[in-house]
Amino acid sequence: MEIVITEWALNSYLDLKHSRSIKNKYYKSTLRPDVILLKDYPKAAKFSNNNFWSIATDGKGSKIDAGFKMKWHQVGDGKVQLRLPVGISKEAFLCEAYVKSNDKLEKRKMARFKTHLELIKRNTFTECGRLS
Repeated sequence: MEIVITEWALNSYLDLKHSRSIKNKYYKSTLRPDVILLKDYPKAAKFSNNNFWSIATDGKGSKIDAGFKMKWHQVGDGKVQLRLPVGISKEAFLCEAYVKSNDKLEKRKMARFKTHLELIKRNTFTECGRLS
């Protein structure tokens, strides 16, 4: 499966780097290898681990069609919870990553994710690259 880096993913990555929520070492040792697993979706064993991969849901608990979340716990010095929404169709679309700090933020980010998925479906988004 191809992995598409959207503008939302790139901008959020840069914001997380700037805020020092993630460091290069963690990115290279953990985040990037985990994201590269999307090439083998759903075959890689990590996709059966609900602590790492789950179906995305909206604020009402309803499943977001074609929406999933990659999850990392205790990341960085601040020990934050990092989330990366991923849209899955014929390709894997990386969307806006964020630090989960509370349930209100989670609901807002999932609402934005639904909008991002709709824009992807309409092909009205900016692709910044692909991971190989």
